Amino acid sequence: MLSLMSLSLAVLTKKAIEASLKQKWDEAIKLNSEILKVYPNNIDAKIRLGRCYLQTKDFSKAKKLFKEVLKVDPINSIALKNLELLKNQKIELNGDSKLISAKSLLKEPGTTYEASVAVTAKEVKEEDFIPGEELTFKVKKNNIEIYKNKKSKKILLGTIKSDYMVQKVKCALDKKADVKITFIRWKEKEITVLIKSSIPVFKPDKVEIRPYLRRGTIEEPELEIETEDEEIE
Repeated sequence: MLSLMSLSLAVLTKKAIEASLKQKWDEAIKLNSEILKVYPNNIDAKIRLGRCYLQTKDFSKAKKLFKEVLKVDPINSIALKNLELLKNQKIELNGDSKLISAKSLLKEPGTTYEASVAVTAKEVKEEDFIPGEELTFKVKKNNIEIYKNKKSKKILLGTIKSDYMVQKVKCALDKKADVKITFIRWKEKEITVLIKSSIPVFKPDKVEIRPYLRRGTIEEPELEIETEDEEIE
């Protein structure tokens, strides 16, 4: 049987991504660590490993890896975002005793999807929201309605008009998965939300290709895992 070290980087990368999609964090940690033994400057493996440590609450190791990424690639948006979250692992929500975990803002391949919502409600403003705050939702035939609770009142913020999102959220709910929608940011009467499912239903994001990369930081391109869309009856 071939050892992990004898497998190609492409195969190890595919296995590491699949392990994360299945939330097998110990296996994903092992696979990404094996990649870094041979390719210590592989940015993608460091980011995946950092995410695994976040999931297992080993925050010091996660922080170290994201800092290493920024030394090589100072504009890496994923590392910057995760380091910012690590600075404030818990956020107090408007003086409420309820605490928001930074984990609620983390994007994971296959289980999270970022979407924009045009805010039509006049009674809410930017200061009413906290990053990581959970919003409520209703899945309709052609859209997803997003609500915010404010002073015991349920306010319709706006809708996500996407057949893809409706299909995927329905798919997750039909499979008894836990689906949550959290607030990320506000910009000019539009909010960005993170839709998170407890099981993989979304297509993983494609690898971002940026114009600034130092030579030798990425040995091989990240593999994209194809997932089949499931039809909703």
